[in-house]
Amino acid sequence: MNYKVNIGLEVHIELNTKNKMFCMCKSSFGDEENTNVCPICLAQPGALPIPNKEAISLAIKTGIATNCKINNKVVFDRKNYFYKDLPKGYQITQFYNPICTNGYINLENKKINIREIHIEEDAGKVGKNNIIDYNRAGIPLLELVTMPDFENSEEVIEFLKLLREILLFCNISDCKIQEGSMRVDINLSVRKENMPLGNRVELKNIGSFKSIKNAINYEIKRHINLLENGDNINIETRRFDEDNNITIFMRNKENIEDYCYFKDPDIIPINLSYDFINKIAKNMPILPSEKRILYKTKYNLNINDINALLSTPKINKLFEDLVYLNNNPKEIANLISGELFKIINENNLDIENINFNNIYISNLINMFLNNKISRDTYKNVFFEIIVNNIEPINFIEKNNLYIICDINLIENMVIEIIKQNQKSVNDYKSGKEKAFKYLIGQCMKSFGGKCDINIIKTLLLKYIN
Repeated sequence: MNYKVNIGLEVHIELNTKNKMFCMCKSSFGDEENTNVCPICLAQPGALPIPNKEAISLAIKTGIATNCKINNKVVFDRKNYFYKDLPKGYQITQFYNPICTNGYINLENKKINIREIHIEEDAGKVGKNNIIDYNRAGIPLLELVTMPDFENSEEVIEFLKLLREILLFCNISDCKIQEGSMRVDINLSVRKENMPLGNRVELKNIGSFKSIKNAINYEIKRHINLLENGDNINIETRRFDEDNNITIFMRNKENIEDYCYFKDPDIIPINLSYDFINKIAKNMPILPSEKRILYKTKYNLNINDINALLSTPKINKLFEDLVYLNNNPKEIANLISGELFKIINENNLDIENINFNNIYISNLINMFLNNKISRDTYKNVFFEIIVNNIEPINFIEKNNLYIICDINLIENMVIEIIKQNQKSVNDYKSGKEKAFKYLIGQCMKSFGGKCDINIIKTLLLKYIN
């Protein structure tokens, strides 16, 4: 039996604003509990909300970047539900008139339609010992809702990575899933082919791309097993247990009627001028999708290098700065996607917390490309720049790391290595290529790696033959 999978996403995005959505309290992560609060975000009697202009601008920016239609009338509604981390007993959101509608993001082989993007406020957070921290209450959120266009977990992850790129490069959100600034709810249904949409299940509170993929794959199998056995699929909300790699029932799914939406009487509608929206559109940065095309067509880079160069704005800026200074995109892409990521991963570093001078890296690249240093020295000094921000020219001079260029010296050493390794010479002459590589290694070792390998190869062949 063939089955059809339909998946839709609700992505909650915390915005990079200085203040909360409806008050002047600081919007930040990790501060002492209940220090960023005021009568408005604590919903004390008589406190009136004032919409955050910066948050509205970022919502428009997100809509433009995701090909949405922008609604020039901003209206807020109340979503009523009662939970201890929601001080008002309702959430201010946009139900009837979302600010952005009918957008899309193109995957490599498919278009994913975005139904809407709306603005809302976050709830508080229940912490350890059941203590409620209201610092998060009122922080500006966008909720991006897709159509059920996804058919598997791979498409979902591809979409989320592209969305994350857009949000990072437009400075809309820091997208730190581990801190809750990008949260994904998944609506999933499975049906027999050519049948109507099946009952959907919502998956909530999933903390990483890896877990999102595993949760979807598990839930698809669970639905198919139920259908194969003739059982009903309940409309419900489930969470993902990362330790056991399974989903677990949380509660029955609420209906729209349960929330009793109505327009918020405390916030008057806001009319956005076309000039206001157009100014935001004109100041949009170059989007990652445009950079992908440029890097492929102009620089002839492969997909893995392009993905690495677009992984964060800081890495992308490093690449573009170095291309401007050195005009050698392939070498720079290799250095970043290979050596930089190796250093970051092996030393458990966060690229955002590393301070290094791009000019230092540019000088190092010039020395390598002009055959002043060996590849080993190149890699080792690059490590020192990234980790310790050393100035490369003085470091190389001080440690005598320049390539040895004295041909007579090199020639004498090659002759000596050949004399000392006659067995390897004979093995090479009998067709064993590994023996020649061994001789090269012995020569390089004798010069501490500070010799042009091509010169050594040429001289070895000359004297062996």
